[in-house]
Amino acid sequence: MFIYLATFIVFSTIAVLRLWEREDQIVIPVLCGVFITVFVGYRYQIGVDWTTYETIFLDNVRSSLLDALKQGDSAYSFTNWIVGRAGGQIWHVNLICAALFSYGLIQLCRILPRPGLALAVAVPNLVIITAMGYTRQAVAVGCIMLACHHFRGVFHWKWIGWLCLALFFHKSAFLVFPAFLLASNKHRWVSIVVGGVLAFAALLLIVSSGLNDILSLYLEGDIDSSGALPRILVCSSGGVAFLLIKDRQALFVDRSKLFRNMAMMMVALLPLYFLVPSRTIMDRIGVLLIPMQSVAYAGLAASFAMRNRHLELPFTMMVIAAYGGQMLVWFLYATFASYWIPYSNILWVKWI
Repeated sequence: MFIYLATFIVFSTIAVLRLWEREDQIVIPVLCGVFITVFVGYRYQIGVDWTTYETIFLDNVRSSLLDALKQGDSAYSFTNWIVGRAGGQIWHVNLICAALFSYGLIQLCRILPRPGLALAVAVPNLVIITAMGYTRQAVAVGCIMLACHHFRGVFHWKWIGWLCLALFFHKSAFLVFPAFLLASNKHRWVSIVVGGVLAFAALLLIVSSGLNDILSLYLEGDIDSSGALPRILVCSSGGVAFLLIKDRQALFVDRSKLFRNMAMMMVALLPLYFLVPSRTIMDRIGVLLIPMQSVAYAGLAASFAMRNRHLELPFTMMVIAAYGGQMLVWFLYATFASYWIPYSNILWVKWI
């Protein structure tokens, strides 16, 4: 557990000392991005689905390219197939996925008013639990973060493209499309038309991958959703925190409506958890919205500073303490935490 705590402490120090604040700061984000890429990408036998991903990798490699693309999320299957045919292993796939995830996380933090705090908040839930435990959905989240980075309140192929890539890594990504489409300030009809086409394409993708399997996973049971309620509580709290920011337009400019839409989705998850038959689908939506926790608390810290700069440091320390405490509780009491302990990395397992 030590390496996880040390990672959180180092990133929290960056937040408290505000080492990553200047727009021209390059060293800190690059070092953080490289560390997260290696830390997550070269993990070895970490996460509850490690064996499952090994099986998927072997199945994809043994198949033809066309058959591999039919076996699941096509972008992930394609990555497996290419890496396997080139002589690589599952950890090389993980490294590629981790690089895309890390790039998305760093790019999202760059557009936020307190990037250091945003990164520290991301460590427990987004980096350690999601990126290490759920590779495909983590890459999809990375693509969604890149879509947020490129979003400017108008239709643009960059954020549309990243959303499409997210969809091909994990089908649940289509659930965030409405937040983007309804946030457009200009060319709204273009966004609606394109969004409709994308929604139709998503439907075809889901049907082609086996509609019965998807419905079974998301609507009939609580597969892999142990501890969903605490996660949704944390998610909804982040949504409330964002909606409490009075200076949203000044802090987030063209992205304020997008982040507002996502925050409203976060808040809605809590009542829907008790109303919708499946906890799994609520949990999956919550995972896609985890980056909004970083957005919310980074924005709230900046909002405090705009009113009284003496309030920012206590608030930052409080947020860090809360997420640090949550991480400790998860490692000590969560059902699947043992799959993360001890941390192992392929660099010292295979080559040292």
